[in-house]
Amino acid sequence: MIPRLFDELKTRLFWRDAGAEFVASFCLMTAQSTLPTQWGQSLSPSAIQIGIGMGFVVFIMASSLGDFGGAHMNPAVSVALVISRKISLIRGVLYVIIQCIACITGAGFVFAITPIKSQNNLAATLLGNDVSSWQGVLVEIWITFMLVITVLGATNTRIKGTLLIPGLPIGFAVALGIMSTNGYTGASMNPARSLGPAVILGLWADHWVYWVGPIVGGVLAAGIYGGIFDRIKSDNRVHEIDTSANSIPA
Repeated sequence: MIPRLFDELKTRLFWRDAGAEFVASFCLMTAQSTLPTQWGQSLSPSAIQIGIGMGFVVFIMASSLGDFGGAHMNPAVSVALVISRKISLIRGVLYVIIQCIACITGAGFVFAITPIKSQNNLAATLLGNDVSSWQGVLVEIWITFMLVITVLGATNTRIKGTLLIPGLPIGFAVALGIMSTNGYTGASMNPARSLGPAVILGLWADHWVYWVGPIVGGVLAAGIYGGIFDRIKSDNRVHEIDTSANSIPA
């Protein structure tokens, strides 16, 4: 059983997918860290601008690299897909490690190329004024739940076929989460994305919030979508309505 668990690691296909996951997560983090940079009062970004920008990068990475391992870019997504049995346990574990390394690297890269006065904490996720830790956890559960249930639904080719572009609604979900809750928690939805700036800048205040909230939100989404919505099969029979009794005689 144990040797079989690691068989996937022996294939070139797995390491190709792992490389794609690193690139996607690195690009996500570099975009996230540069979007809120400060370059003067006239160029100060808003939550709407950051949300749209992150929606773009998620859509771009999912569309360009999603064919190579899924382009999860997020431990909460990978955990949810393990629970949903969409990927193996060993793939899920290594994806989380790769995502964390890529986000630390991405935040470090932006730190190196950006003047200190313009860095704006590299988009480090911090709780808003008067927001308690447990309020932050609930916010992160909520927005990550919306994100992951969108991922599961948008990529369900058994129901939707292959016509839908899954990266588009997933990008919308990320943008919505940021635009609606940026002031609460920084709208992480992604433990790796929070880890990158925390490691580079040493900002660890309430960091546990950004692991517990997204992971719980992802697990809940996987349980509800896979355990309820996708388990109860649709009745595809067409129910014809007899309107003859209500017809008007000619």
